[in-house]
Amino acid sequence: MSATFALQGNVITMTAAPGTTVVYVENGRIAGTGDNSYAEQLRRDGVPVHDMGQRAIMPGFIDPHVHFSQYAAGTHRGIDCRVPACKTIADVLDALATGLKAGRTVGDWLIGYGNLFFDQKLAEHRLPTREELDSVSRATPIVLHCGGHVSVLNSAALEIAQVEQYMNGSEGLWGSPVVHLDDRGRPTGVVAEIDGLLPIPASSRGELSRFYADTFRTDFLANGVTTIGEMAETGRDIEILDEAVSNGDIAGRIAFYAMAPSYLPVADACHWVADYTSRSGPDKVWARGVKVFADGGYSARNAASLSEYTRDHSPHRGYRGKLNLSRPALMDAIGTARLKNVQVAIHTNGTRAQREALEAILALGKPHEYAPIRIEHLGNVLADAADIAIWRAANVIPVMQPGFLHNFIGDYLPMLFPDTGTAGRLPVNTVLNEGVTPVFSSDITLGGEQGATNPLQTIASAVSRRSYWGHHIEPEEAISVAQALRLHTIEAARVLGIDHLTGSLETGKAADITVLDRDPRTASGDELTSIRVHRTYVDGAPVYESGVRS
Repeated sequence: MSATFALQGNVITMTAAPGTTVVYVENGRIAGTGDNSYAEQLRRDGVPVHDMGQRAIMPGFIDPHVHFSQYAAGTHRGIDCRVPACKTIADVLDALATGLKAGRTVGDWLIGYGNLFFDQKLAEHRLPTREELDSVSRATPIVLHCGGHVSVLNSAALEIAQVEQYMNGSEGLWGSPVVHLDDRGRPTGVVAEIDGLLPIPASSRGELSRFYADTFRTDFLANGVTTIGEMAETGRDIEILDEAVSNGDIAGRIAFYAMAPSYLPVADACHWVADYTSRSGPDKVWARGVKVFADGGYSARNAASLSEYTRDHSPHRGYRGKLNLSRPALMDAIGTARLKNVQVAIHTNGTRAQREALEAILALGKPHEYAPIRIEHLGNVLADAADIAIWRAANVIPVMQPGFLHNFIGDYLPMLFPDTGTAGRLPVNTVLNEGVTPVFSSDITLGGEQGATNPLQTIASAVSRRSYWGHHIEPEEAISVAQALRLHTIEAARVLGIDHLTGSLETGKAADITVLDRDPRTASGDELTSIRVHRTYVDGAPVYESGVRS
C-alpha cells in the first residue's frame, strides 16, 4: 500500500466519535476520520480507499507490562515443558531428555520451562525433584523455570550456583529470595526469586537480535500489539532492543522500565531513566520508569498477604508471605523518582504488599502533585470495595492482568487462602464503578500460558472470567468487550505517557492500526480468542499481514 491511503470498514476509534467508517492515513499519521461520505470524497480526491468489509479497524493494542527479553530468549533457548503438552513429571523428564539428546543446551546448561503454578497443574501436584532432574543428567546443569518466580535445579546446577549465598535475607530480584531445604538442611533444588543470578551463559548479540525480532513479529504484531512496556533487566537487552527498532528489525514502540535491583539500584535506575536517549528516537524507544518489588509471587508462596497461607502451603503457622522492601525503602524509592520526574511501578502481588505501597505513598504526602504511581497487580484480590477510596487518595494506577484469573487466581488463590481467597478476585467491574480506571497487561514471562501475548485472550478473561479448570469466577465482576478494549489501548497508552501519540484513531496521531477479522464487540467471551488479526500497521506501514511471511 502507498503511504497515503484510507481504510474503510467497522472502525473502533476509542473516542466519542459514533458513525466513523473510514480512517485516512497520510505520511504515517492519521490525517482524518469520518463516515461513508468522507470515504467517497477521498476517492474523488484520488486517495486509495481499501474496503475492509466487516473487519474491525482499531488502534494497535498496547501491552504496558511485559518481560519481553526474558520471554523471547527463554522460549528460543529452552525446552517447552508446559502443561498440557506435558501432563506428568515423566513427560517433563522425557521432554528434557529429548532436548539434551538433540543438543538443545545453552553453553553447558539445559533449560526447561513450565507454567505458573506448575506444581498444581502437573498430575502429581508437585514439582519435579532434584533427583528426578538428575535422572536426565547428573553431569549437565539443568534448570526448570516454573512461571517467573520459581525454578528447580538439578545437583550439577546447585553445585555451580551455590544457592546458599542467597539465604542471607537480602533483597531479591523479583521478591525475597527463597532456597528450599530438606530435613538435613540441604537445598532441595527448588529456589525462588533468583533466576537472574544463576550463572547461565548468555546468548550472543546476534542470537538475541534474531530472537527479539522473530518474537515481536510472531507473538506481538501478529496479535495486533504495536507498543510494549518492557521490564528491563540488563543494559545489554536495552541496547539490543533499541538497535533492533532503529534498524527496522522490530517494527513497534518500546517503553523501558528499569528493574531495580536487577538492572541497577533504585537511585542509579532513576538517574538512568531521566538521562536516557535512544537511537530510535523518543517516539519509538524511551525510558519511562523504574520497577521495584514489594513482594514476590504466589507461585513461590512468597506474595505478602494480610491473610495467613493455609498450613499445607506455608513453612510455619501464621505465615503471611514475605515483604521484599520495607516501607522506608519504598518511600525512599518513590521520593528519589519524584526528584527525577520518573514514574514508579511497584510490584505488589499480595494484599499486605499492596497496603505497604499505598501507605508509603500516602506517608510521603501530596500524591496528586506528582505523576500517578503504577501499582502492578493491584486488585488481585480485594477484601473490601471501600479500600478503593485509598487507591484514589494515593493517586495510583492499577495495572491488572485478567489472564491471572485463568492462570492461578481462579483456582489456586482459594487453595492458598481458603477463608479470604474466594471473593474479590480481580473485581474489575467494581473498580470501574468506583471511579478508578485500571490498565490491562499480559505480564508475559517465560512459562506464560499458550496465547498469553494475545490481548484478546486477556480481554476474554475479563469478559468470561473462566479459571484454568473452567470455573466461572465471580461473574458479576465481568465487564464488556468495549470497556476492556479501552483498557488495552488508550488507557494503556496513557500509563506509558504516549496517549498524545497512539492508543486511539484520531487526527494527528500515529497510524498504529490493527485490523481484526471481525468486530470483537459482537463476540461472546468464549469466541474472542478465535478472532484473528488480518493486518497490523505501525506509522502507517503494514508490518504484519495474515498469511504473508516476512
